[in-house]
Amino acid sequence: MGTLFLDQIRKHTSSFLNEKYKIAKSVLTRVTEMLAEDATNNDPCGPDARTMTRIADASYDVDDYWRIVDVLHRRLYSIHWKQWRQSYKSLVLLDFLLNSWS
Repeated sequence: MGTLFLDQIRKHTSSFLNEKYKIAKSVLTRVTEMLAEDATNNDPCGPDARTMTRIADASYDVDDYWRIVDVLHRRLYSIHWKQWRQSYKSLVLLDFLLNSWS
């Protein structure tokens, strides 16, 4: 009984700290990198058009472009079978970017 309660506390604390970490990271880093990471996460739903459009608009800035390319490179470079959605979403985002640039 006691270990079950401690496991619940650990899970709640972990999710709370992860959420605070994401907030702090978004404040301290560029929003474009966070958008690219959110668009290529491992969630079952695909990246939405609004997010991809914001990423495409930001990609015209040189610094943001390299941040986006870095995120796509990280997602496509380390392909693991459990995280196949990240690679798939990276390809979807890359296709969207290539079509929006032309």
